[in-house]
Amino acid sequence: MKKILILGAGEMQVPVIQKVKQTGMYAIVADYADTAPGFIDADKKYLVSTVDFEALLKIAQEEKIDGILTTSDYPVNIVARISRMLGLSAMSPGVAEICTNKYLQRTLFSKNGIRTPFFRLCENTAHLSGLTDFPYVVKPVDSSASRGVVRVNNAKELSDAFHLALTYSRSKKVLVESFIEGREFSVETYTQKGKTDIIAITEKLIIGEDYGAFVEDTHIEPARLTKEEDALIRMEVIRAIQVSGLDNSPSHTEVKLSSGEPYIIEIACRLGGDYITSDLVPLSTGVDMLENLIKVSIGEKIEIKPKWKKVSCVQFLNPWNYYRCADFIRRGSSAIVRYEQKPFSERIIKNSLDRLGYILLQTDTLEELECILKEIK
Repeated sequence: MKKILILGAGEMQVPVIQKVKQTGMYAIVADYADTAPGFIDADKKYLVSTVDFEALLKIAQEEKIDGILTTSDYPVNIVARISRMLGLSAMSPGVAEICTNKYLQRTLFSKNGIRTPFFRLCENTAHLSGLTDFPYVVKPVDSSASRGVVRVNNAKELSDAFHLALTYSRSKKVLVESFIEGREFSVETYTQKGKTDIIAITEKLIIGEDYGAFVEDTHIEPARLTKEEDALIRMEVIRAIQVSGLDNSPSHTEVKLSSGEPYIIEIACRLGGDYITSDLVPLSTGVDMLENLIKVSIGEKIEIKPKWKKVSCVQFLNPWNYYRCADFIRRGSSAIVRYEQKPFSERIIKNSLDRLGYILLQTDTLEELECILKEIK
């Protein structure tokens, strides 16, 4: 029986832990939190931080693992380093570093002709001097889940956002970049042995921009794009992956389409979160992204051919749509795949952790989905 070491046992790691078990493999799970929900499905658990390289390397060696993986951002560095040392299949440590450091990404893309906004690395308030071409987006160099990411429109907001972003940055470094207007998308890919396949493009609708936040509220797949827009996004994402040197890994690339041109906002060498790759891709295409992640980790050939063409969506619950969504859930619908409804709260949604639940939907046509969204949004 093959052994897979999974870094992280939080809510978003539960599906991949369960998938490891379903494929008949032995799931070894590491997380620092004893109450992490993923431990319920683990064959063996270790209470250790997912960024403790020495401890995790020792576990990997003693367990004689066949593969190591994560669906979180920062632990991909550990996945890459341990894989390199044990001769396992994964992205290189250098690529992992680029994919978890927004400044390194911006620098690499800028030098290689990949469209990217103006950016500046800031480590103290003196570095904010001269930034007057508002609006900007302020973000920690090395965080995720929209934590510490704020749009600012004046000097006071810039200073406040800088100090907020610092609290979310492990390296205590902040990136200030120009705000790109436009529609948002994410692109889910797999690269194996130098060949990249784009599996799906997801459309993202955002809330919170009026108070400076960027929280994904709705994901629609496939994205509503013209053939020309689809081709432009695909071409730019492939270029970004090639420039980064990514291989033997999934990737989740965030893109904005502005004035007909695609801008790479961020690329991560992991699966997309927020139910995109665990649920939406399988629902809309039949491609099992989690099983492919396991296959990549043990060096087996992935299966990326679509089995069907359907439409899928996740609509998150927030204070403004909560009761409409709750009523839709209560009445029932054949389009509902799964849902979670948390207690109502009036708190402002500042990052993905503040959301009040979700509804996963699958329909045969885009028109059907749009009717549902019109009702609940």
